[in-house]
Amino acid sequence: MAEFFTFGAKEIVKKVASLAAQEISLVWGFQGELTTLRESLSVTEAMLRDAEQSQVRGEAVEMWVQKLEDIAHDADDVLDDYGYELLRRKVELQNQMNKKALNFFSLHNPVAFRLKIAHKIKKINASLANLRNEAASVGLFARPTFIDATSRDVGLVLDRETVSGFHLDEKYIVGREELVSDIVTALINSSNNRETHPCVMAIVGMAGLGKTTLAKAIYHENEIDSYFNTKIWICVSTPFDVKTILSGILEYLEPAKAGVKGKAAICENLQEDLKGKQYLLILDDVWNEDGKKWEDLMSCLLNIKDTQGSSILVTTRSASVASIVQTLPMPDLRKLKDDECWLILKNKALSDRSAPLSEDQERIGRDIAKKCGGLPFMAKAYLWNKYESYI
Repeated sequence: MAEFFTFGAKEIVKKVASLAAQEISLVWGFQGELTTLRESLSVTEAMLRDAEQSQVRGEAVEMWVQKLEDIAHDADDVLDDYGYELLRRKVELQNQMNKKALNFFSLHNPVAFRLKIAHKIKKINASLANLRNEAASVGLFARPTFIDATSRDVGLVLDRETVSGFHLDEKYIVGREELVSDIVTALINSSNNRETHPCVMAIVGMAGLGKTTLAKAIYHENEIDSYFNTKIWICVSTPFDVKTILSGILEYLEPAKAGVKGKAAICENLQEDLKGKQYLLILDDVWNEDGKKWEDLMSCLLNIKDTQGSSILVTTRSASVASIVQTLPMPDLRKLKDDECWLILKNKALSDRSAPLSEDQERIGRDIAKKCGGLPFMAKAYLWNKYESYI
């Protein structure tokens, strides 16, 4: 059967794509490479489906499939190495938990290891790119089937799904207090204007800048609760599937309606649940730059009656996304100052923030803070406590 010679490649590709999706939310420094890896593997999966369905057969196709399998195994090995290193450091650091705070600042710097891993992943991505270029020469193309592609992509998204609740130390937000206040004020003012359609604000920034944490802080502000009848949190990521997003909104509002099928039925139920309400919808991690898909989503929301004064808050890495969706001015999500990164590091390292530090400890800590590049996620990632992985 045609499936026989693609089975091994399909299984290893699926495994590595899933691993890459899981690690994207954990690592800093090479999220872009992992995202590229995941996307490249998705395309090659489509080509494997084409190899199964196509009439094209022969040694050239089998060699192409074997190359893919070899590259996927290499990627699997790299991600396994990364996972092992995380576990090793976790154990090493846990053994030092009861020692002096200096131990947290004198640990081996993992930058060299990350550079090594990033280089390997870049090399694997280049190999996959070359393999995709070779595909056409053997008669293979990316031919996704909508059911399989959608379910597979949604599965990858769920592996890194964000939620509205704070993690253990996420409430300790540094350098964003004024920005949170400004955004809350802007959303409330737009609410008071009682616009007939939801106003949309986009928070734009690079990975690790704290977009999701900022959105959570806004979501949990008391003033937000006072002005909006309903709050909804949806992690979008990729793909931007309108029906999936609408279904997620409905399930968030009414978990018992999670099984409602069909876009029309979902929209009808949303009209029942949101009619007459002033809601805040947060769409976290949006990548879609297709204006038609956004219009499709908004058309359903605009058909809901009596939702004047509702607002939508979008987080995205793309200024192009913001230009498509926003109706309100874009807030300035700046990088943190070195002193602010230091406060995050200190909070992570010491359970008692008032505990005194020696001059050497503070000097080392501030030196580390300078290496964080103003990214709060990077500052948090430098240190491990018993609740979170050391990255």
